[in-house]
Amino acid sequence: MDGLCLSWRGNPGTGKRTQLLQHLQLVAKGRNLPFSLHTKFLQIGSAAAGSTGEVDENDETTGERTTEAGQFSYESSVVHVGFDVSRMSMQDKNILRPVFLRLGQGSQVLAGPQGRGSRILVLYHAHLLSTESILLLQAALEQNDGDLSVWMTSEIPIPVRVRDWFVEIPVAGADRQFALYKQKVGGIEEHLADWPDVFMRLFARWLRKGEPTLGDVPAIKSFIYELLMRNLRWTECIHFVLDALIMMPGLSWEQRQKALDVVARCEGTGGGQTLPSYRIPILWESLFLQLRSAMSV
Repeated sequence: MDGLCLSWRGNPGTGKRTQLLQHLQLVAKGRNLPFSLHTKFLQIGSAAAGSTGEVDENDETTGERTTEAGQFSYESSVVHVGFDVSRMSMQDKNILRPVFLRLGQGSQVLAGPQGRGSRILVLYHAHLLSTESILLLQAALEQNDGDLSVWMTSEIPIPVRVRDWFVEIPVAGADRQFALYKQKVGGIEEHLADWPDVFMRLFARWLRKGEPTLGDVPAIKSFIYELLMRNLRWTECIHFVLDALIMMPGLSWEQRQKALDVVARCEGTGGGQTLPSYRIPILWESLFLQLRSAMSV
Protein backbone atom coordinates (compact mmCIF):
# COMPACT_ATOMS: atom_id res chain seq x y z
CA MET A 1 0.00 0.00 0.00
CA ASP A 2 2.84 2.42 0.74
CA GLY A 3 4.05 1.98 -2.84
CA LEU A 4 0.90 3.61 -4.24
CA CYS A 5 0.02 7.26 -4.76
CA LEU A 6 -3.46 7.74 -3.31
CA SER A 7 -6.01 10.53 -3.30
CA TRP A 8 -9.00 10.57 -0.98
CA ARG A 9 -11.65 12.66 -2.75
CA GLY A 10 -14.87 13.97 -1.24
CA ASN A 11 -16.75 16.99 0.02
CA PRO A 12 -15.50 19.03 3.01
CA GLY A 13 -15.84 17.36 6.40
CA THR A 14 -16.56 13.85 5.11
CA GLY A 15 -13.58 12.23 6.85
CA LYS A 16 -10.84 12.16 4.19
CA ARG A 17 -8.05 13.03 6.61
CA THR A 18 -9.31 10.48 9.14
CA GLN A 19 -9.18 7.69 6.57
CA LEU A 20 -5.73 8.78 5.41
CA LEU A 21 -4.35 8.69 8.95
CA GLN A 22 -5.87 5.25 9.50
CA HIS A 23 -3.97 3.97 6.47
CA LEU A 24 -0.76 5.58 7.71
CA GLN A 25 -1.22 3.67 10.95
CA LEU A 26 -1.51 0.45 8.95
CA VAL A 27 1.74 1.26 7.13
CA ALA A 28 3.54 1.92 10.42
CA LYS A 29 2.15 -1.31 11.86
CA GLY A 30 3.37 -3.24 8.83
CA ARG A 31 6.87 -1.84 9.40
CA ASN A 32 6.71 -2.62 13.15
CA LEU A 33 7.09 1.07 13.95
CA PRO A 34 5.14 3.19 16.48
CA PHE A 35 2.84 5.75 14.92
CA SER A 36 2.42 9.18 16.46
CA LEU A 37 1.94 12.63 14.96
CA HIS A 38 4.35 15.47 15.62
CA THR A 39 4.43 19.11 14.54
CA LYS A 40 7.68 20.33 13.02
CA PHE A 41 8.71 23.52 11.27
CA LEU A 42 10.20 24.12 7.84
CA GLN A 43 12.37 27.18 7.30
CA ILE A 44 11.21 29.00 4.18
CA GLY A 45 12.33 32.05 2.27
CA SER A 46 16.06 31.64 2.88
CA ALA A 47 17.01 29.74 -0.26
CA ALA A 48 18.03 32.93 -2.06
CA ALA A 49 19.76 34.42 0.93
CA GLY A 50 23.16 32.79 0.63
CA SER A 51 25.17 32.49 3.81
CA THR A 52 23.98 35.74 5.35
CA GLY A 53 20.46 34.53 6.10
CA GLU A 54 18.93 37.60 4.47
CA VAL A 55 16.17 37.15 1.95
CA ASP A 56 16.51 38.41 -1.61
CA GLU A 57 13.04 39.31 -2.84
CA ASN A 58 14.04 38.80 -6.49
CA ASP A 59 16.04 35.66 -7.19
CA GLU A 60 18.14 36.40 -10.28
CA THR A 61 18.78 32.72 -10.96
CA THR A 62 15.11 31.91 -11.44
CA GLY A 63 13.57 35.27 -12.20
CA GLU A 64 10.96 34.59 -9.52
CA ARG A 65 10.06 36.46 -6.39
CA THR A 66 10.96 34.40 -3.37
CA THR A 67 8.64 33.94 -0.43
CA GLU A 68 9.10 35.90 2.78
CA ALA A 69 11.37 34.39 5.39
CA GLY A 70 9.72 32.47 8.17
CA GLN A 71 8.68 29.06 9.37
CA PHE A 72 5.91 26.81 8.12
CA SER A 73 4.51 24.09 10.36
CA TYR A 74 4.02 20.60 9.03
CA GLU A 75 2.94 17.19 10.28
CA SER A 76 5.41 14.37 10.72
CA SER A 77 5.64 10.74 11.79
CA VAL A 78 8.12 7.93 11.21
CA VAL A 79 6.39 7.04 7.93
CA HIS A 80 5.31 10.40 6.46
CA VAL A 81 5.51 14.16 6.33
CA GLY A 82 2.30 16.11 5.78
CA PHE A 83 1.62 19.64 4.54
CA ASP A 84 -1.66 21.56 4.45
CA VAL A 85 -1.89 23.47 1.17
CA SER A 86 -4.76 25.63 2.47
CA ARG A 87 -2.38 27.25 4.99
CA MET A 88 0.25 28.19 2.43
CA SER A 89 -1.42 31.48 1.45
CA MET A 90 -0.87 30.85 -2.28
CA GLN A 91 2.89 30.42 -1.71
CA ASP A 92 2.72 26.65 -2.15
CA LYS A 93 5.27 26.47 -4.97
CA ASN A 94 7.91 28.22 -2.83
CA ILE A 95 7.21 26.07 0.21
CA LEU A 96 6.96 22.73 -1.61
CA ARG A 97 9.92 23.16 -3.96
CA PRO A 98 12.59 22.23 -1.34
CA VAL A 99 10.31 19.47 -0.04
CA PHE A 100 10.08 17.80 -3.45
CA LEU A 101 13.86 18.13 -3.90
CA ARG A 102 14.74 16.52 -0.57
CA LEU A 103 12.28 13.62 -0.45
CA GLY A 104 12.49 10.36 -2.34
CA GLN A 105 16.04 9.26 -1.60
CA GLY A 106 17.13 6.64 0.92
CA SER A 107 13.62 5.30 1.51
CA GLN A 108 14.99 1.94 2.63
CA VAL A 109 15.90 3.38 6.05
CA LEU A 110 12.22 3.55 7.01
CA ALA A 111 11.21 0.30 5.37
CA GLY A 112 11.28 -1.94 8.43
CA PRO A 113 11.94 -5.69 8.18
CA GLN A 114 10.58 -6.00 4.62
CA GLY A 115 13.66 -4.20 3.29
CA ARG A 116 12.01 -1.46 1.22
CA GLY A 117 9.31 1.13 1.53
CA SER A 118 8.45 4.41 -0.12
CA ARG A 119 8.60 7.70 1.68
CA ILE A 120 5.08 9.11 1.97
CA LEU A 121 4.43 12.77 1.31
CA VAL A 122 0.95 13.84 2.42
CA LEU A 123 -0.75 16.90 0.93
CA TYR A 124 -3.98 17.98 2.60
CA HIS A 125 -6.38 20.10 0.49
CA ALA A 126 -4.41 19.23 -2.65
CA HIS A 127 -7.12 20.73 -4.89
CA LEU A 128 -5.61 24.14 -3.99
CA LEU A 129 -2.20 23.37 -5.51
CA SER A 130 -1.05 25.92 -8.08
CA THR A 131 -0.03 25.12 -11.64
CA GLU A 132 3.65 25.49 -10.69
CA SER A 133 3.26 23.05 -7.78
CA ILE A 134 1.65 20.46 -10.04
CA LEU A 135 4.66 20.72 -12.36
CA LEU A 136 6.98 20.25 -9.38
CA LEU A 137 4.94 17.26 -8.24
CA GLN A 138 5.09 15.71 -11.71
CA ALA A 139 8.87 16.11 -11.81
CA ALA A 140 9.24 14.56 -8.34
CA LEU A 141 7.10 11.56 -9.30
CA GLU A 142 9.05 11.03 -12.53
CA GLN A 143 12.45 11.28 -10.86
CA ASN A 144 11.65 9.22 -7.75
CA ASP A 145 9.43 6.49 -9.14
CA GLY A 146 9.37 3.68 -6.58
CA ASP A 147 10.95 5.78 -3.83
CA LEU A 148 8.25 8.39 -3.25
CA SER A 149 4.53 7.98 -2.62
CA VAL A 150 2.19 10.96 -2.47
CA TRP A 151 -1.05 10.72 -0.52
CA MET A 152 -3.56 13.54 -0.84
CA THR A 153 -6.96 14.72 0.26
CA SER A 154 -8.89 16.62 -2.37
CA GLU A 155 -12.38 17.91 -3.05
CA ILE A 156 -12.09 17.62 -6.84
CA PRO A 157 -10.51 15.13 -9.27
CA ILE A 158 -6.75 14.94 -9.67
CA PRO A 159 -5.24 17.26 -12.32
CA VAL A 160 -4.77 15.56 -15.69
CA ARG A 161 -1.00 16.11 -15.67
CA VAL A 162 -0.43 13.73 -12.73
CA ARG A 163 -3.59 11.63 -12.83
CA ASP A 164 -1.89 8.49 -14.16
CA TRP A 165 0.18 8.14 -10.97
CA PHE A 166 -2.78 8.15 -8.57
CA VAL A 167 -5.53 5.88 -7.37
CA GLU A 168 -8.60 7.83 -6.24
CA ILE A 169 -10.58 6.74 -3.20
CA PRO A 170 -14.08 8.28 -3.02
CA VAL A 171 -15.27 9.46 0.40
CA ALA A 172 -19.00 10.11 0.64
CA GLY A 173 -21.17 11.64 3.33
CA ALA A 174 -22.28 14.91 4.86
CA ASP A 175 -20.06 17.56 6.46
CA ARG A 176 -19.55 15.82 9.80
CA GLN A 177 -17.02 18.38 11.02
CA PHE A 178 -19.53 21.21 10.62
CA ALA A 179 -22.24 19.14 12.33
CA LEU A 180 -19.94 18.46 15.29
CA TYR A 181 -19.08 22.17 15.52
CA LYS A 182 -22.77 23.12 15.60
CA GLN A 183 -23.31 20.70 18.47
CA LYS A 184 -20.34 22.16 20.33
CA VAL A 185 -21.43 25.82 20.13
CA GLY A 186 -24.99 24.99 21.10
CA GLY A 187 -27.15 28.11 21.55
CA ILE A 188 -25.83 30.15 18.62
CA GLU A 189 -26.43 27.44 16.05
CA GLU A 190 -28.93 29.57 14.14
CA HIS A 191 -26.15 32.08 13.37
CA LEU A 192 -23.83 29.46 11.84
CA ALA A 193 -23.52 28.78 8.14
CA ASP A 194 -21.27 26.80 5.85
CA TRP A 195 -20.14 28.26 2.52
CA PRO A 196 -23.15 27.11 0.43
CA ASP A 197 -25.42 28.70 3.05
CA VAL A 198 -23.47 31.97 2.80
CA PHE A 199 -24.01 32.12 -0.95
CA MET A 200 -27.66 31.06 -0.74
CA ARG A 201 -28.32 33.88 1.73
CA LEU A 202 -26.66 36.32 -0.68
CA PHE A 203 -28.78 35.04 -3.59
CA ALA A 204 -31.93 35.23 -1.46
CA ARG A 205 -31.25 38.93 -0.76
CA TRP A 206 -30.83 39.52 -4.48
CA LEU A 207 -34.14 37.82 -5.23
CA ARG A 208 -35.94 40.01 -2.69
CA LYS A 209 -34.41 43.20 -4.11
CA GLY A 210 -35.44 42.49 -7.69
CA GLU A 211 -33.70 44.44 -10.46
CA PRO A 212 -29.99 45.25 -9.94
CA THR A 213 -28.91 48.81 -9.28
CA LEU A 214 -25.60 50.68 -9.11
CA GLY A 215 -25.75 50.27 -5.34
CA ASP A 216 -25.13 46.55 -5.81
CA VAL A 217 -21.61 47.20 -7.15
CA PRO A 218 -19.94 48.40 -3.90
CA ALA A 219 -21.89 45.79 -1.93
CA ILE A 220 -20.59 43.01 -4.18
CA LYS A 221 -17.04 44.36 -3.97
CA SER A 222 -17.25 44.44 -0.18
CA PHE A 223 -18.58 40.87 -0.13
CA ILE A 224 -15.70 39.69 -2.34
CA TYR A 225 -13.07 41.19 -0.07
CA GLU A 226 -14.68 39.44 2.89
CA LEU A 227 -14.31 36.15 1.01
CA LEU A 228 -10.67 36.87 0.20
CA MET A 229 -9.89 37.81 3.80
CA ARG A 230 -11.24 34.42 4.85
CA ASN A 231 -8.81 32.75 2.43
CA LEU A 232 -11.50 31.36 0.16
CA ARG A 233 -9.88 30.35 -3.13
CA TRP A 234 -11.33 30.78 -6.60
CA THR A 235 -11.65 27.02 -7.21
CA GLU A 236 -13.50 26.51 -3.94
CA CYS A 237 -15.72 29.54 -4.54
CA ILE A 238 -16.94 28.23 -7.90
CA HIS A 239 -17.85 24.85 -6.47
CA PHE A 240 -19.64 26.36 -3.48
CA VAL A 241 -21.57 28.71 -5.78
CA LEU A 242 -22.51 25.73 -7.95
CA ASP A 243 -23.80 23.84 -4.89
CA ALA A 244 -25.79 26.89 -3.81
CA LEU A 245 -27.37 27.32 -7.24
CA ILE A 246 -28.41 23.67 -7.34
CA MET A 247 -29.90 23.68 -3.83
CA MET A 248 -31.28 27.24 -3.85
CA PRO A 249 -35.07 27.38 -3.39
CA GLY A 250 -37.04 30.18 -5.03
CA LEU A 251 -35.07 30.36 -8.28
CA SER A 252 -37.11 30.07 -11.44
CA TRP A 253 -36.02 27.66 -14.15
CA GLU A 254 -34.80 30.54 -16.31
CA GLN A 255 -32.86 32.18 -13.48
CA ARG A 256 -31.18 28.93 -12.53
CA GLN A 257 -30.28 28.17 -16.14
CA LYS A 258 -28.73 31.62 -16.72
CA ALA A 259 -26.79 31.48 -13.44
CA LEU A 260 -25.45 28.00 -14.18
CA ASP A 261 -24.40 29.20 -17.62
CA VAL A 262 -22.36 31.97 -15.96
CA VAL A 263 -20.59 29.44 -13.74
CA ALA A 264 -19.99 27.05 -16.64
CA ARG A 265 -18.10 29.75 -18.55
CA CYS A 266 -15.70 30.52 -15.67
CA GLU A 267 -12.03 29.81 -16.30
CA GLY A 268 -9.51 28.16 -14.01
CA THR A 269 -11.98 26.07 -12.00
CA GLY A 270 -10.15 22.74 -12.04
CA GLY A 271 -7.45 21.34 -9.82
CA GLY A 272 -3.90 22.55 -10.32
CA GLN A 273 -4.89 25.72 -12.15
CA THR A 274 -3.71 29.16 -11.12
CA LEU A 275 -5.40 32.37 -12.21
CA PRO A 276 -3.03 35.11 -13.35
CA SER A 277 -2.93 38.29 -11.29
CA TYR A 278 -4.94 36.77 -8.46
CA ARG A 279 -4.32 39.85 -6.31
CA ILE A 280 -6.68 41.85 -8.51
CA PRO A 281 -10.11 40.27 -8.03
CA ILE A 282 -11.55 41.49 -11.33
CA LEU A 283 -12.66 37.97 -12.22
CA TRP A 284 -14.45 37.66 -8.87
CA GLU A 285 -16.33 40.91 -9.45
CA SER A 286 -17.27 39.87 -12.97
CA LEU A 287 -18.65 36.55 -11.72
CA PHE A 288 -20.91 38.02 -9.04
CA LEU A 289 -22.09 40.90 -11.21
CA GLN A 290 -23.10 38.43 -13.91
CA LEU A 291 -24.85 36.25 -11.34
CA ARG A 292 -26.68 39.31 -10.01
CA SER A 293 -27.95 40.09 -13.50
CA ALA A 294 -28.87 36.45 -14.20
CA MET A 295 -31.08 36.30 -11.10
CA SER A 296 -32.99 39.44 -12.00
CA VAL A 297 -34.67 37.98 -15.11
